[in-house]
Amino acid sequence: MRRWLALAAATLITSVSTAVPATAQTGPPDPAQAVKRQFRAQHGVQIAEISRMIFKDATSTRDRLASRLQLGSAGPVAVDTSMHSVLDAKSAKAAETNELLADLAGPFQMSAVGGYLYISGVYSLPQGKTWSRSALLRPVVDYASQQATVNVFDPAALKTLLRGATVKPVSGGFFYQGTLAKSKISWRLWTDATGLPKRLLTNKRVVDENRLTKIERIDTRYTDWGMPLVVVPPPADEVIDYGDLEDPFGSSEPKPKELINTVQ
Repeated sequence: MRRWLALAAATLITSVSTAVPATAQTGPPDPAQAVKRQFRAQHGVQIAEISRMIFKDATSTRDRLASRLQLGSAGPVAVDTSMHSVLDAKSAKAAETNELLADLAGPFQMSAVGGYLYISGVYSLPQGKTWSRSALLRPVVDYASQQATVNVFDPAALKTLLRGATVKPVSGGFFYQGTLAKSKISWRLWTDATGLPKRLLTNKRVVDENRLTKIERIDTRYTDWGMPLVVVPPPADEVIDYGDLEDPFGSSEPKPKELINTVQ
C-alpha cells in the first residue's frame, strides 16, 4: 500500500510552452469557480485513479483506487473508497509467504464519514466484525485520492495553481499544464467545457534516504460531477474500534499506532 501524500504548499513556476498563459486567456471558464459550484449538500463526484511507482532497477508497484466523494457547501465531507495494489514479480513472490504483505496489497475498503475512518480488508478482526473504526485525523479528501499535493477540491489552491500554468483548448474542453517547483512535480489537467476537472496527471521524481531514484505517476479521472450521493457509515454491529483490537494483524508484531491514518 502506498503512503498517502499530505497536502503541501508549493511555489509555482511557469512551464516552458508555446501556449498562451492561462491568466491572459479570456475564453476558458474558471475551474476553481466551476468546482466551487459543485459544493452542494448530498451531491458528489466519482474518482478513478491509477498510481505507479517506478524504481531505478525498473521494478514498480501500481495502485488502483475507486472513490465516491460526497461534497457539502464548503467542500468534501465524506468518502468511500476501494483500493488494491498490483505487485511486481519480486513483491508478489514475497507475498506468497508473507501474509502481512499480502494483506497490505489489498483489496481493501475505506469510508471517512461522520468524523471517523472505517477500514475493511486490512486487519484481523473478531468474528462478525468486518470494519475497524478510528477517529478521523486527516481531511476527507486525503482518503479519496493520492493527489493531495494537487488538490482540485480546494478552489483557492486550484486558482493559485492555474495562475502559473499554460492553457490551450482541446476537444471538449481545455488543457492546462505546469510545474510545482519545490516538490519537483509536473502536472497536467484536463477540464470539460464548463471548467470542471476531468483528468489530472502528475509526475514526481523522488530521491529517498538511500539515494534511490523513484518516479511516481498518478493518473486521476473525475466523472459524474453533481451526482446525488450520501455516504453512510457501515452497520454498527459490523464495526469494532481499532483501539479494542489486541492484535490487528493476527501476529505477534506490535500494533502500528499510525497506520490507519498514514496508509503507506
